This record gives sequence, C-alpha cells and structure tokens, in this order.
Amino acid sequence: MATTSSPPDKNQQGSDLPKQQVGDTPVAPWAMPTPEEKAAVKPLRRALREAIAEVDSQEKGDAVVEELVAKAADKTVKEVAHTAPTATTPTEAAQQVKEAAQNATDGEKAPTVLAETADVIATTQGHDREVVAEAVQEVLNPEQQGATGTAQTEQREYLRRALLKRLKPLDALDANLFLAINHLPHTRLLNGFFYTMTLIFTGGTAWYALMGLVSMWRPRLGWRLGRESALPLAVAIWLVEYPIKHYFRRHRPFITIIQAIVIGKKPGTWSFPSGHSATAFAGAWLFSRYFPKQRGLLYTVAGLVAFSRVYLGDHYPGDVVAGSSLGMVFAMLGRRLVKFWSAK
Repeated sequence: MATTSSPPDKNQQGSDLPKQQVGDTPVAPWAMPTPEEKAAVKPLRRALREAIAEVDSQEKGDAVVEELVAKAADKTVKEVAHTAPTATTPTEAAQQVKEAAQNATDGEKAPTVLAETADVIATTQGHDREVVAEAVQEVLNPEQQGATGTAQTEQREYLRRALLKRLKPLDALDANLFLAINHLPHTRLLNGFFYTMTLIFTGGTAWYALMGLVSMWRPRLGWRLGRESALPLAVAIWLVEYPIKHYFRRHRPFITIIQAIVIGKKPGTWSFPSGHSATAFAGAWLFSRYFPKQRGLLYTVAGLVAFSRVYLGDHYPGDVVAGSSLGMVFAMLGRRLVKFWSAK
C-alpha cells in the first residue's frame, strides 16, 4: 500500500535539514527533498535523460515540440490534474514516467516521456510535487540553479529553439529575457534571499506588518497610513490576482507541457500580470507618500521582489513589468477614492 511522504520536520535543528546544493529548486530548507526522496525519483531522471537523448537534431526538436503542443491542447494544470492518473507519492510518479518510457514506440520516447512528466507534476501535491519538480529541473533545466557543464545541453537547446520559433515576436523576446535572467547563477545564498523576498511579500504581508510597526512607533501617522493605504493595497492585489489574471489567462513559464522543457518547475495559477510585483510596487508607492525620503529604498525593495519572480522561474519579465505598473496605478486610484470618501 502506497504511503504519502511527509516533508522534513520544521522543528528539527538546522544541521539536520537537507542542504541546498547547486541544482536544487530554491525553496525553504524544511521543504527540500531528503536524500531518500531524491533516490526515489531516480527512475524519473533516468527516463528523462534517455528521452532527451533522442532529440539529436533541430528537426527532431521541432517535431517533438509540435507533438507536445498537440497533446497539451492548451490545457491548464487543473484540467490535466482531473484527467491524468494521480501519483500519490514521488515513487509512484517516477514509476509512471518510467513505464511511459518503456511503453513508448521507437522515436516517440521524447514526446511521450515529456508529456507524462508534465502530467505527474500536475497531479502530485504539496511536498511530493517539490520532490518531483526538482528531479525534473535537474534534467531539463539545470542552468536555472547555476549548474554548469551539464550533459545534453545541445538537446535541450534544440527543444528551446523549437519552442521560441512558435512564439509571436514579443512573446519570443519575453521568453529570451526570461531565460537570460532565470539562468543567472543561483547560489545557495541568492536562492534563500530571493525566496525570502517572495515569501514575505505574498499577499502584501510585509507591507501590512510595516503598517503595524509604524502604528506602534508613531500612532497618528500609523493610523493615517493604515486608513489611506490598507484598502488600496488590498484592492490592487485583488484586481491583479483575480479578474485581470483570469482575463488574460497567460500560462506561467513552466505551466504548459512544452514550457516544462524550459523550466520544469512546479505549476501554479495564471501568470500575467505578476501579483507579487503588483503588491510590491503598490506598497512602495503608498508608503512613499508618507516617507518620501525613503522612496529610493522602498522602490529598491519592490524591485528586488519583482526580480525574484523571474529569478525563481515564476514569471516572465513582461508579467513583472505589467504587474508593477498596474500595482502603482491601482494604489494611486484607490488612495484617491479613499481620501475622497473620507472627506465627504
């Protein structure tokens, strides 16, 4: 009977936690796969390497991408999760990919295994998904984590070129910028720093915490700041994360089957625009109204949050630019409305 693996205990001492290495996905230490979990997905890594080895020319890369796009049929991760067999553990996920490789006909291993890999990423959950996603990254996108001199670089490049050729000019530019940033060296220190930036600004948490600190330090200013900024910040976040993202429905860099070749990271919601970037720049704009001398610092922090979204593989640069701009616009309009209503 299969058992679901559990993440390492957050309360165990830091020396007992898995150490992040080059090639690891940037996540919190307690969420990292253990050596035993990494060993469990070795069959998945092996099947992927064997599949990628088939892509020995640009023509073959084009054909694989064409077939993957047809298989994907523009499905979202949720749609895939409802139709594909569910893998309840990393071991089961690895076995599904291994069996797909074994059952594939000659010349069809690459599209078959890549499609099955995308399915198991979509159907695994929580920590198990992280285990599977990291194994995929080690093969399909080791550059994202700073690994150099890796095998099958040429084969991966054939697939990436095939993908870029299918994109419209502006999308191709966005994708190339994404790859340039996302493949910068990912050291353990930088991974931890940018992961932390992303984490603490999720949902505007850092800005609301700062409002609380200002209220304790200078109650009158804090009350005014909270009254005129809390609601506009919340509205800016909500507008970007829900109606606007749902309207554009742009896939994240790693969310479609073919784009898993580029990133191979865990799935999420829609990509355009970036909610974290909107949150960061909305907060920076609002706080700069009350702390003009700290404007440079506030926007630097916001810029780091926005940059982290591309660095971590979660957004295209275009998502980040749009999110940052919309965040400031909505914050400005929201603050004006709040002040108007308060004056009535």
